[in-house]
Amino acid sequence: MPSSPKADPPRPSRGAATIRSRPLSRGRSVPSRLEIRLLPCASMANETAIETSDEFRGEYELTLETWLQRRFSRLCATLFVIELIGIVGWGLVLASELPSDSESVIDPSLLTALPIMPLSAAVLGWFYFRVSPRLQAREEIIRSASTMILVLGLIDLSTMLIPGLDTDGLIAIYFLHLVSSLFLPWSPSDSIRPMVPLLGIWILVKILTSPAIESPLLAIEIVASPLGLLPGLGVCALRMWHWRRRFRSAAMARGFGVMRREVKQARRIHESLFPTPLRGPGFDFDFDFQPMRDLGGDYIHASRTPEGGIRVVLIDVTGHGLSAAMTVTRLSGELERIIAEDPDIGPGAILVTLNRYAHLVLSQHSIFATAIAAELDPADGTLRTANAGHPPAMVRRGDGGVERLDDHGILLGAVDPAQFDCNETRTTLATGELVLLYTDGVTEVRGRSGGLFGIDSLEEAMMRKPAPKSWVRFITSMVDGYRVGSPEDDVLVATITHTDDPTESISESDHRSDAGGKS
Repeated sequence: MPSSPKADPPRPSRGAATIRSRPLSRGRSVPSRLEIRLLPCASMANETAIETSDEFRGEYELTLETWLQRRFSRLCATLFVIELIGIVGWGLVLASELPSDSESVIDPSLLTALPIMPLSAAVLGWFYFRVSPRLQAREEIIRSASTMILVLGLIDLSTMLIPGLDTDGLIAIYFLHLVSSLFLPWSPSDSIRPMVPLLGIWILVKILTSPAIESPLLAIEIVASPLGLLPGLGVCALRMWHWRRRFRSAAMARGFGVMRREVKQARRIHESLFPTPLRGPGFDFDFDFQPMRDLGGDYIHASRTPEGGIRVVLIDVTGHGLSAAMTVTRLSGELERIIAEDPDIGPGAILVTLNRYAHLVLSQHSIFATAIAAELDPADGTLRTANAGHPPAMVRRGDGGVERLDDHGILLGAVDPAQFDCNETRTTLATGELVLLYTDGVTEVRGRSGGLFGIDSLEEAMMRKPAPKSWVRFITSMVDGYRVGSPEDDVLVATITHTDDPTESISESDHRSDAGGKS
């Protein structure tokens, strides 16, 4: 048995049940499994994980299209300015070639090449003013950029056919590829589209116009010509890698924030299903819930009976987290309906009706649940319990002895309603005696040696003398002290005490005042 705490843990005002997160040592809260699962995603090695997922593909494509369209316009404007500078430079060259006397003439090759740059500028102006504003889809932008670069490259390659003009169009091809790669956020494969036909045409023109066609240097130049595209390809690859990382980080941050807000909202809805503390003439109900994650699969219902007693139903759904919490929502609604239709229904009948619902609806999805129902009549202390595959309730007697109510049944949804048998157990609680209800998250918590806390240890803890002020807080503190590592299950502990207190039940507003901020 684990050692008992030296002092009782602090307890809120009487009857103030809590739904709280599990504490770690030194007061730190355990990060939810949602956070644990999302954090590694920010450093995934797969560069295409975000843009290929259904959740982010649309946002990825839209962001990339907007960026590509903006940079394409800038590319057109930049190349246009470069062409204007080239025209001015070409004009200066022609001016320097003007004849100083009547016998001098201008080099005909310069006059032949004169329309080249204005033609390129006209092409760039047409793409900037007429084509760019109409582009929207990413593929359209890439196709237009490839067409523009191809046309500009062909214009530059045409200078190789001008006699007397010593130019090599290969430099122009390299320049166009590098500049476009610096501006456009496209992939290396996209950037190479217009380069393949341009290199092919350059090789053909080079072979046709070379005076030394059999020269080894020409063969080496042709074979090595694609290497000049490596700087542009490297720029494309580096930019896309860097941009994908930035997009992934931003998308994950936004997605994480949205999911955290949704989980918090879901948790508020989930917690609203839990009861307010009930204290009436002759009884006191208290509970403590610690979900393994933000949402849990444990649930407790508490309500007054028409005779002035208290009825409590504790349910433990298979599984954990969001799926289990959604099942809890369905079961809580069904339970409310059952009690509303028959306010006098007993513990056994409640479980029989819940089993019918679980078998017909939940079991089709391989979802089951254990449950225990208890009803205390404070007039004479009669306690009625029914069990459906749940850990046994424990009664603490006035002398400190503990009695197990081993009335095990079959878990909800496992068998046909006609085969489901749920017997009730009756016992009597004297004033000051109580019954403990709990989920298997209490008994199945693992300690440092790997062993389970177990029902026997729980029974020994219930024999403590003197009794703590709050049994639910005492039990959960023992579980927290015994556990090593992260929680592996939800923990729910509840007590129904037979008292001689004539105080009426606490209202919901009083409960919020007493326990505010603890859930």
